[in-house]
Amino acid sequence: MIASFRGETLKSRKRWANWILFGILLITLLLFGYVLSYVIFKNPPRNFQSPVPASVLIRRDFPENLLPTVLSSMSTIGAAIMIILGSLSTASEYGWLTVQTILIQKPGRVAVLVGKLLNLGLITLITSVVALGLAALTSYLLVSIDGSSSAWPSATELLKGFGALWLQLAVWTAFGMFLGIAFRSTAAAIGGGLTYLFVGEALIAGLLRDTPGIKEILKFLPGVNGEAVNASFRLSFRSPNAATQLVDASRGSITLVIYLLLFSILALLIFQRRDVTAG
Repeated sequence: MIASFRGETLKSRKRWANWILFGILLITLLLFGYVLSYVIFKNPPRNFQSPVPASVLIRRDFPENLLPTVLSSMSTIGAAIMIILGSLSTASEYGWLTVQTILIQKPGRVAVLVGKLLNLGLITLITSVVALGLAALTSYLLVSIDGSSSAWPSATELLKGFGALWLQLAVWTAFGMFLGIAFRSTAAAIGGGLTYLFVGEALIAGLLRDTPGIKEILKFLPGVNGEAVNASFRLSFRSPNAATQLVDASRGSITLVIYLLLFSILALLIFQRRDVTAG
């Protein structure tokens, strides 16, 4: 297991795709989540219309709103990047025909997959730390440039927010890893994962969240439960556009943990039972 974990960390460091995905994630978070929104709210266009003044909206980029801003940004681009990362970690082994070579060596199938899980857990941990740290630095620079003052979240709140971020990134990574093993195709795993995320979660769940019957089904989706967790970290100002959550944060957290375990167990069961040489 330890040898498998070390091998996976080495592959992750050497794989340029991982670094590119990591860079895209951070650039998107900082550029679109902070810099561009600050510029727009600081210099709103003439046709800018919002129930909340731009002078108030700009505070979402300041330290007081660090957690809700990061969590809302990472729930979309972060989820997509983690699905791709998880899919690459498993599906690419089938595409390169390296899975047979790996299993010929000493580690068994359980050890191989647990090594991948531990490595992906480490990657999501590092991603969460770096994303939150750079977002904090950016928000500090922006409030300093603006000449305003803003209070930081408490240490307890920061710890909770970090845990919420790490858990959600881990769930989407495990989802991608599971799809990679189930489909044994990088394109199919990534395509299926992103289709579910942007069509099933973002589009359908957004349009039908108030539809009787369907609303009860939506309560079990990972994205909906992630939104409920994120909504517990409120902005310092009231946003009239905030959607009503279908579940509370406690249920959302428990559901995400269940999904993390479910995706990991299903991936392990499929990987154990399937003939890796089959097409």
